[in-house]
Amino acid sequence: MALPYVYISLLVLGTVCGMAAAWYSGYRVALGPEEEENDPAEVRKHYKWKFKSKESVIIPISAFLWVLLGCVLLKDGLTNEKIILLVLFAPATTMLVGLSYVDIMIFEIPPLYDILIAVLGVIRLLTDLSHWYEYLIGGVLVSGIFLLIALFSKGKAMGGGDIKLTAAMGLLLGWKGIFLVMAIGSLMGAVIHGSIMLISKKEHVLAFGPYLAAAGVVVMCVGDKIVKMYMDYVASTMR
Repeated sequence: MALPYVYISLLVLGTVCGMAAAWYSGYRVALGPEEEENDPAEVRKHYKWKFKSKESVIIPISAFLWVLLGCVLLKDGLTNEKIILLVLFAPATTMLVGLSYVDIMIFEIPPLYDILIAVLGVIRLLTDLSHWYEYLIGGVLVSGIFLLIALFSKGKAMGGGDIKLTAAMGLLLGWKGIFLVMAIGSLMGAVIHGSIMLISKKEHVLAFGPYLAAAGVVVMCVGDKIVKMYMDYVASTMR
């Protein structure tokens, strides 16, 4: 088990990172969708973030996810590999929460979050060069599928933000991880969004980013276990 001070540090860092994400996410919502984008300088001048703002919900969620990842990844001790994963995955969860908030509010995923997640993905690749191809394939696998869907549907079934997000997440999680994200995110989106429309009896625009983000957190925590369970199941059926 990791020492208590490690979890305290994760709690503090998650809170600080969440505050930064809350400010930026609130600013992006104030700026508005790209097609209705206001003057950034003017918005920055008048935008004032407060703890009582709606986007402040990002802070406790971010702190919780940092500690959760610490509990999951470090439960068997502090190894170099686990520490690297924690250093990369923890800030990524904050970005996923931040972009989810913005996507829910204005149906847009801020490019900055995609870029930061992609940077973390490049670092992951560099720290695991023997499996570099897994991350490169991950960067184009699901994003390529989503791109084809967007082209065939003329942008009605899939947005550019989701394509860029899955490319960044694929670079960070590898092809197995991002494939799981697509499967879990699609299932969650179908069940939850379908239930919302059924209960409200109204059509609702689907913000797919939050479902991909939630699936991404699941994969960061237990993705390896899910893949192993699936491979063991496949192996057992072939005997």
